[in-house]
Amino acid sequence: MTDLERKLAEALRGQAREVTPDLDAAWAEQQRRQRRPPRRRKVAVWGAPLAAVLVVLTSVLLATKLNTASPPPPQPATQPGQELVFAVPEISPPSLDMGESMALVDFAGQTDNWTSRAVVATGNAGKRMFCVEALIKGVTSGGPTYGIESPSCVPIQGSPVNGAYVGKKGGPLPEGKAVFLVDRVVQSLRLYDAAGDLSQAKVVGLLGSGRLFLADVKPGSPPVRYEINPTPAPSGGR
Repeated sequence: MTDLERKLAEALRGQAREVTPDLDAAWAEQQRRQRRPPRRRKVAVWGAPLAAVLVVLTSVLLATKLNTASPPPPQPATQPGQELVFAVPEISPPSLDMGESMALVDFAGQTDNWTSRAVVATGNAGKRMFCVEALIKGVTSGGPTYGIESPSCVPIQGSPVNGAYVGKKGGPLPEGKAVFLVDRVVQSLRLYDAAGDLSQAKVVGLLGSGRLFLADVKPGSPPVRYEINPTPAPSGGR
């Protein structure tokens, strides 16, 4: 081989080493990369247990809060009917023209038997009044009355309850009774005290332009709400 041929062969071998990849070095780099986990894999390895711990802690905190929190106050029960407000009665109003009356209930006094009567009267300036008075039994108008609060009168106003009076000890209507003058369209009247106890009023008759109801009520616990013409509950059927 001549010197020229030898130099040409060495040059070709040098160029071949530049082009040919170093397989040993590439294999070593691949092994190194496989032994070292990527950063994202490390995050996943630590992140999953941490997330599970956070979920457990959150559940425990919520359960503790629910167990220690005060229960919400009970909601008040829905009250039936409408509010009932009694007007303050006037005792023996002056210039009172007593008109039509109707007997309510009999009761005994110290010396005589008396009858409570409901009256539609006319006061000053033509003011219409609903009154309750007590007369000796058998007397329908005039004559002596029972006690110093007979008659007791309230103005006729409002609708459907035009006037009302609750009996009292020593009054013209005995304690435990209540009388109501309502519109004539009212056929049924229910009464409820502050505790929600029901009293069913009974029709006495027609008085003036209204209908008269008498009810037994709990002494010391007057009605505070009323319900007129309640819709009957539907009967069950198969």
